[in-house]
Amino acid sequence: MGSPEIFHIIVEYIIFIIEIIVGIVVAAIVIITLANLVKLLLSKIRKKQRQVYVREIVARMLRGLLIALDFLIAADLLQTILDPTLEETAGFALIVVLRILLSWSLSKEIEMSTKEESNTNKRDI
Repeated sequence: MGSPEIFHIIVEYIIFIIEIIVGIVVAAIVIITLANLVKLLLSKIRKKQRQVYVREIVARMLRGLLIALDFLIAADLLQTILDPTLEETAGFALIVVLRILLSWSLSKEIEMSTKEESNTNKRDI
């Protein structure tokens, strides 16, 4: 077994570990978000204040998903390094473009949510 095969196996394990961690993180984010939303719905907070908390909870969820998405892009990059065929590279490029668009839309959503929250806070003052 030569050095390139060992490198290939190690990188495959790293990719697998990254994907497992991202799956766990995404599941945890979803569970925590749902728990916070249920807790909020069961609380006796005014409707207007509840909307602010919902925006905060969703913004935290989106930030966590953006980080997870970045790690998935890193795993895809490692996979492409292992198998640098034209098809693999084209597939990686397509996945990266889609994930970048998703990241951009999620960050815009966070930005809009933050602006709405600051506008709501200014009106309440």
